[in-house]
Amino acid sequence: MALARKTNPQAGRNAVKRQVIKVNPYENPENVMELMAKISSATASADMDQFGERLDTAFCQEIEGMSLSDYLPQYRSLLLNGDFLADLRTLCKNLSITLGAHENTKHTQIVVAGGFSSGKSSFLNRLTNSANLLPTGVEPVSVVKTYLYCSGNNRSVSVRGVNLKNVLVDLEPGVLQAIQHAKQSHVFLASVLEKLFVEIPSKDLDGLVFIDTPGYNNSDRANQSNGKTDRETAMEALSEGNVLFWLVDCERGTTVADDIEMIKQFEGKKVIIFNKADKKGKQEAVQIVNNAARTLLQEFPEDIIDILALSTLDNMIYYSYNKKTMGQIIQEAKQSGNGDNGNMLWRNAIEDIFDQEIGACEVTIQSLKKEYKEELLPEKEECHTDYQNSKEISDIQIKELREVCQESYTEVFNTMKKYEDSNYFALNQFSEFIGEMYAWDNTEHTCWENTLTPKINEGARQNKFGWNRYNAINYEYYEADYRKELVDWFESMEQQRIEFFENSYNKACQDCEDNLERQQAEKEMHQRMSAYKNLFMKALDEAIRTYQRQNKAKKVYDDAYVVPNVFESIQKEDYKAFLRSFENGVDLAVCNPNGYSPLTLAVQMGNNEMVKFMLDHDADPSIKDRRGYNAFHTAVENQYRDICKMLLDADPDLIATKTEKGETIEELARKQTFSKWIEQEIKNAF
Repeated sequence: MALARKTNPQAGRNAVKRQVIKVNPYENPENVMELMAKISSATASADMDQFGERLDTAFCQEIEGMSLSDYLPQYRSLLLNGDFLADLRTLCKNLSITLGAHENTKHTQIVVAGGFSSGKSSFLNRLTNSANLLPTGVEPVSVVKTYLYCSGNNRSVSVRGVNLKNVLVDLEPGVLQAIQHAKQSHVFLASVLEKLFVEIPSKDLDGLVFIDTPGYNNSDRANQSNGKTDRETAMEALSEGNVLFWLVDCERGTTVADDIEMIKQFEGKKVIIFNKADKKGKQEAVQIVNNAARTLLQEFPEDIIDILALSTLDNMIYYSYNKKTMGQIIQEAKQSGNGDNGNMLWRNAIEDIFDQEIGACEVTIQSLKKEYKEELLPEKEECHTDYQNSKEISDIQIKELREVCQESYTEVFNTMKKYEDSNYFALNQFSEFIGEMYAWDNTEHTCWENTLTPKINEGARQNKFGWNRYNAINYEYYEADYRKELVDWFESMEQQRIEFFENSYNKACQDCEDNLERQQAEKEMHQRMSAYKNLFMKALDEAIRTYQRQNKAKKVYDDAYVVPNVFESIQKEDYKAFLRSFENGVDLAVCNPNGYSPLTLAVQMGNNEMVKFMLDHDADPSIKDRRGYNAFHTAVENQYRDICKMLLDADPDLIATKTEKGETIEELARKQTFSKWIEQEIKNAF
């Protein structure tokens, strides 16, 4: 009669027995602790201080006897940007920070964010054709900010991380699963990692990097793994991306206020994805998208690439509001990238401030040349002409005025006096003649006195009357001193006018000289700034190359590592190696030369811990090894009561199984003194 064990409703409940067991080694807290120690103790292979020292050397290197750090303050007034030196140092500092941040890429960065249970990791696994790359459990890998770099040049998946000392470390891909198992092991690997970089081979997604974020739950409680809230981690990622993929669980029906408030924090193009549309069906998915579109397009009229209902499970778009395929969405997202990584952006910004000063010099020189040719030189020539003309005209005017007011005026006055004197002289001479005639007449011609003398007297009287008449004319006579003062005053006024034109000419000459000096100063600045730029940029590029060349990721695993043999690990009772032997999967039907399977060998060795491990991972204890024994047969054979109880708890039906030779449990037990115990177990079971 066949044995039938009493039913235990808790035993083996919902367990699907497996023949092949594949286990992440980081389920073992000891392995995780060892990895955490290696990550934490990793030291940088490149020193950022050396990067700064190279730039300081460039600042202090002299060109024609003067360094850049000395030249800039001295000629600050000529600079377009008076704060050039301070800005240059700030840009260099920003470059050093970005250089040490490690995630620099020219790829388009797509932030994948959303609420809990929206299926972000499953979406990324499906989108990148990387099955099970990102864990999808309750403790997702995105508790650490994770960058998925997609490139057609990648041949395999590789993982790197950054520890809390900002040191880049090479990791095994399995470390992603280790984070998922943190709650089970109570060892939080994420607590020693700032970020993760995962490189994925993908031609279709070449040029994209996806930033995976934790599910946003609006909780203020910090995660045990990294000490940050989900909001803080998500906000950090939102500040970096070019495009946002915001996922919503389709069962929620629409976007809620919390979603919209978070989406508002992102500046850039957006794709809203209602995931798990297979749970709703196409008709309801269409309604959900259309309802959400009314709100979203009102909030973000220019930024929405598309709104769609998607099933990650079916790998299918149920409905696209803008009638786009995923390929079209990806191509449009790529166009939103800036094409430069962070290092190049800061490096180019440094080059730009030099170019701005050099360009400003060129513009200023051309402007000064134009001003000199079209304005200053013609003005100088005009002022010179005015100055010369004013001198010549003034000399003529003063000379003529002096002649009129002084020399000619006096000459006219003197002429009148001479005329008057000559008249009196003529009359006097005539009177003397008359007097002689009187004398003669008195002697011989007395008749003249009666005839000529009256006429002569009348002539004298009329002459005197005429002078009195002209002297009665009213005219003003200016004294010589006054006329001299008048000429001197006019001459002084003319001198002031000449000085004005002379000053204008001198100013025009000075303006021309200043312009030429400024041109020369700008030319010298152009030459110096060009030389300083070449020197500084050469040093900067070399410093970047040196840092990147030296900044190799620190390996925290052994390249020569080989997955341990499960049989050897069991026989040596090396539990750590035993756990790692399951990394690539262990087939429980495969036997060693002695005919034992991994499970039956662990039982035969009496290693309860190894047996329990395999049972906890749903190992099928009924599988027989090449000897024809299953795990329970082997435990009975070796009289391991505790292992027998462990196996029966996992599979009560083992009590009724027979060996390949047809031996029952009772027959196996009778071979040993173990029979009494097994008989009692049989009584208890039936």
